[in-house]
Amino acid sequence: MMTEVRTLLAPQPAGFYSQAVRVGDFLFISGQLPFDKDGQLVKGSISDQVRQALLNIKAILAAAGGTLGNVVHCTVYIDDVRSWSEVNAVYGAFFGRVPVLPARAIVPVKEMHHGSRIEIQAIAHINEVR
Repeated sequence: MMTEVRTLLAPQPAGFYSQAVRVGDFLFISGQLPFDKDGQLVKGSISDQVRQALLNIKAILAAAGGTLGNVVHCTVYIDDVRSWSEVNAVYGAFFGRVPVLPARAIVPVKEMHHGSRIEIQAIAHINEVR
């Protein structure tokens, strides 16, 4: 069975998609741009934008009964690979303490919606049904 997961602690979908979809024990989190829960794009450094995107993922995971430790894969879309060390530092601060680091793909892109510099999507495995 497929169910939608939604939280008010992350930006609301602005199109025809869900924040996340749960299928069995798997949670598929839509790409998170660096918008705060009120729908405002976080301005500032790439680090600030990565932090916000990961906070959104964390909030969606919590709504599904999970944590960052449940994430099995992330795809990171980045507008400039030269800023990768900054991105990786923030990413490491979020995921550095989980027992098993998630698999990850980095995809450089030319441009993203709304002038964002980063977008992160995630897949998690959550054993317990809420």
